[in-house]
Amino acid sequence: MPDHSPRPRVLDVLGADEPWEVPDEWVDGFRGQLRAWAGEPGALRPGVFPEFVEGTPAAVWLAHQVAPLLAGWIPVLQGEYADLAAVLTRDFHRPAVRFGGAGYVVRVAATDWPLQAVSGARGFPEDARLQALRLSRDVVSLFADAPPLAARARALTAAFDRVLADREATRMHVAADYDTIEQFWRTAVLSDAERAVLPELGGPSAAMKYSLDTLRDVHGKLSAVVAGDETRDFAQLLARVIRATGLRGQPAAVGQILGVAGWDVEYAIADLERGFDPRVWLARTTDWLGRAIAEDQEALARSWVAAATRVSVQLAGVPDRGAWPDPEVPDLGAFFRLLQRPAPVVPEPVEVIEPLVEQPEPVVDEPVADEPVVEEPPIPAPVMSDGPLAELDALVGLESVKDAVRRMVAEIKTNQRRQEFGLPAQERARHMVFVGKPGTAKTTIARLLARIYKELGVLESGHVVEVDRSDLVGPTVGTTAPMTAAKFREALGGVLFVDEAYTLVPENAPGDFGLEAVATILKMMEDHRDKCVVIVAGYHREMQRFMESNTGLQSRFPKLLSFSEYDTDQLVAIFELQARQQGMIYTQAVLDRVRRVIPPAPRGHNFGNGRFIRNLLEEAISNQATRLALRDPSTLTERDLRELLPEDVKPAASMRAEDYLLQKPGT
Repeated sequence: MPDHSPRPRVLDVLGADEPWEVPDEWVDGFRGQLRAWAGEPGALRPGVFPEFVEGTPAAVWLAHQVAPLLAGWIPVLQGEYADLAAVLTRDFHRPAVRFGGAGYVVRVAATDWPLQAVSGARGFPEDARLQALRLSRDVVSLFADAPPLAARARALTAAFDRVLADREATRMHVAADYDTIEQFWRTAVLSDAERAVLPELGGPSAAMKYSLDTLRDVHGKLSAVVAGDETRDFAQLLARVIRATGLRGQPAAVGQILGVAGWDVEYAIADLERGFDPRVWLARTTDWLGRAIAEDQEALARSWVAAATRVSVQLAGVPDRGAWPDPEVPDLGAFFRLLQRPAPVVPEPVEVIEPLVEQPEPVVDEPVADEPVVEEPPIPAPVMSDGPLAELDALVGLESVKDAVRRMVAEIKTNQRRQEFGLPAQERARHMVFVGKPGTAKTTIARLLARIYKELGVLESGHVVEVDRSDLVGPTVGTTAPMTAAKFREALGGVLFVDEAYTLVPENAPGDFGLEAVATILKMMEDHRDKCVVIVAGYHREMQRFMESNTGLQSRFPKLLSFSEYDTDQLVAIFELQARQQGMIYTQAVLDRVRRVIPPAPRGHNFGNGRFIRNLLEEAISNQATRLALRDPSTLTERDLRELLPEDVKPAASMRAEDYLLQKPGT
């Protein structure tokens, strides 16, 4: 009889010996403990957790932050429970984007990640800081019986226990500044054995040394048992990783760690100047790993991929918000497809022995084992949400806008530090003017700013109230001011975003009621100073006229952010990002089709930019559904349901005619 028992859910940490079939009882017990903490009246609740329900205690947020990182320094997590943090905090976590299925996730964090609860409690009284220290220990200890997380969880728990047992060390955590606490952990807290399993807590240099040492070690072992290409030598391997990651030369920090061996890497990089194609090398590497798996060296192959991923991520600067390696180094998608291929059937009269870890059903149109893996359509990595600043960095283009936001954040943090020392803060009004065409992410940036300001304590709630003329201007005398005031009060504690603000002062209409709306906004900005950020947005030329319509506007809106129109490459990149967020698979042929559908420059004044791409993707998904409806549903595989084909990409019927009119662009 067929077995109808539930399939075990798996957490597969790539560098671990084997996947972990996560018991339902363990997950239920963990969630129960989080709910118990949430029910405690005295639970620490800093209230600065975006995407969590209101009132979420710090324990829940900390569990969400540390869960993946207890798996390793820059771990690669795969399986149904790859997004372990979301699984455990499901009762409280409400992310904008959820990662599902049995894909993989690569997580990174700062080298002081275990101290996040302590850091977050700096603005609290001493008893709350002590509570945060104890809380850190208690949350980490919950993972001590999870096999792939146990070693790091136990080492970290022991370190917290020593700190709590030492009166002076505890007092320092309660009273000292954060920089002192962080330095104490880097130099004095961990034993040698604990430092070996938590190397990143020694700082960036220690983390890089650990990553390089582990890659050198596992590469030597794997190369000794599986014949490879010209990358048998570690210096040659590292040179190729450096170039494939997008760097032209060896970073100084790497050279300092390697010492004399760094010269070998320099020579190897120079040799690559004669011709090096990262994608060809990645394909060869995938083939080498495939042979390792075929020769029963899967454990070494997994360890090699985990170590190479750590090195490439650090080289690319991702922990410091640098760009993710592109192409991904190594090719994780191709490697996981190698792992998921079914084992060959043994020709015996007895039943076929199943693998120890159940894998997704094989795709019917997957190539046979001796075909090149690189010919399969790539499956993009899932897009994760890691806070507003990370989401800001993930946006396509907008470099000048991103830089302006980072400078605003730096200014706020500097002023907060000045206030801690009793120095006068150099505060400026935070109201802004956004200028740019439709679909250039003006509203998106407004929402991210609201969340960033909430995290920094500048705004109380960080919500956004989006309005236009119809929300502010009444139909008769005496109705405009109350309508505008009501919307402004609704925005207190957050952001009031006025889209197409120039429509409040139409040309050649001196008695228009919109002038009263502008006057009311200015008065309430003065009455509720620092309780609301007002952002007015619209086209460049029209917004210039708007700012000149009232003498009080320019002085109250000191900052202007200009949103450039996206070029064709950026629009295609937006399609890729949004498709990945929808869980769709695409090929280069699909992207080529998208490129052909995008109207050529110069584009119309009202061209939708990102909005155009969103409509295009929605139409493609709808066309895919129509195509699949002609087939027998029982024959559809997961790949069929996720894969877009070039014929699915057509101009959306719902797009406005202006999206295609080749007018002179607006200014």
